[in-house]
Amino acid sequence: MLSGELREYLESKKSGIYKEWLERFWRSFGKESEKFFKREVDRFQNPFGYRVEETFQGLIDVIFGDFDWEKANYFLDRLVQLRAIQETEPSKALHLFFLLKEIIREDFGEDFIEKFGIFEYLRLEDKIDILLLKAMDYFLSYRERLYQIRYDEWKRNRFLLLKKAGIIYDPVEGSPIPVEREKIAGGKN
Repeated sequence: MLSGELREYLESKKSGIYKEWLERFWRSFGKESEKFFKREVDRFQNPFGYRVEETFQGLIDVIFGDFDWEKANYFLDRLVQLRAIQETEPSKALHLFFLLKEIIREDFGEDFIEKFGIFEYLRLEDKIDILLLKAMDYFLSYRERLYQIRYDEWKRNRFLLLKKAGIIYDPVEGSPIPVEREKIAGGKN
């Protein structure tokens, strides 16, 4: 539980940190993409932008308030789904957590340490580190799913090609193999 003074302090900083975190995240996509994502944040016209803003706000609330795993998992899951599809490397996909730590250090790190001590500051950074570790679990899970989907699609396409070539039997259609067995086995006629 956060003390009253610490809660008020973090609450006063939350909005600025959220805006700066979001701004740096969008900048990482380049100028053209940044303009597009920031222009419209409607859940139907720009679902990606909407989801990113929703999850960033939720994660800031979790980090700067009383830590709640149920909320944290919900927002991490939603954010990492997007990042696992966009980025192939975990370091690129989850760099946004290091951005957040950097912003906190730059914006109010020294002031925070003076008022509340190094122990409270480290607890704040620990919350971000814990979220990063959990995000890595989600990232790997989604990447495994993505690779499984790609593999299943590859198998399905291979089956269809072999079926069209008349090399395999399709139990659903029940059609026999049109190619003679000896020719497939390499026998001579």
